[in-house]
Amino acid sequence: MKKEEILKFYLNYRLFLYPVVTAISSLILIVLVIYPQTMKLLSNQEAQQQISQRSNFLEAKALALENYNQDDLNSKVNLSLTAYPTDKDFANVVGILQNLIAQSGFNITSLSFGGGSSKDTIVQSYNVKLDLVGPLKFFHILLNNIEHSPRLIKVSGIETSAGRDPNSTNVTVNLEVLYSAAINNLGSIDSPLPELSEKDQEVLAALKSAVSSLPQTPATAAASPRGKLNPFE
Repeated sequence: MKKEEILKFYLNYRLFLYPVVTAISSLILIVLVIYPQTMKLLSNQEAQQQISQRSNFLEAKALALENYNQDDLNSKVNLSLTAYPTDKDFANVVGILQNLIAQSGFNITSLSFGGGSSKDTIVQSYNVKLDLVGPLKFFHILLNNIEHSPRLIKVSGIETSAGRDPNSTNVTVNLEVLYSAAINNLGSIDSPLPELSEKDQEVLAALKSAVSSLPQTPATAAASPRGKLNPFE
């Protein structure tokens, strides 16, 4: 196309060419510059808002932690571990059972341990077999004391037979003592603080009452019942 023709074309259509060129230039500017910068600005504002929210959350969490009563927390943790420990804790179980059975007016004639649930399960357990002798009229007290034990214990079986004395009875009690491995995942820094529900508070109060009702005995007293030295042989 010759120069004269280009000039003639421009003179004829310049009223249309200028708006078209301007529109195309504006569109290119919007696509390549304004839009990316706008999206980056919005992204930065969103990130700043998230950082501000996280900062406020962490400040509130830190303030809540500072206001916690350390002694009260330790007491509740100890109560929870007494009822549902992270290991078998044979000696403590024997001591608790001795106290509960003595309070019920019965005597232990035999005590043995057995295997329990698989280690792959969250809730683990092992079995305790008790042979007892005591007054028949106190049998309901025995069951009530075991049911309200400060340690999580399930009665899996009971057998009774007449004793030598007409007023006594022989009782064989099969128990399942529960425990659970410690939790490895305690949450992240962004996790909200767990709160105890009203039901949790009631359970802790019941545990405290059950533990306080037990007499304090020396640790060596747990060795008196007869049983296997190695409960899993």
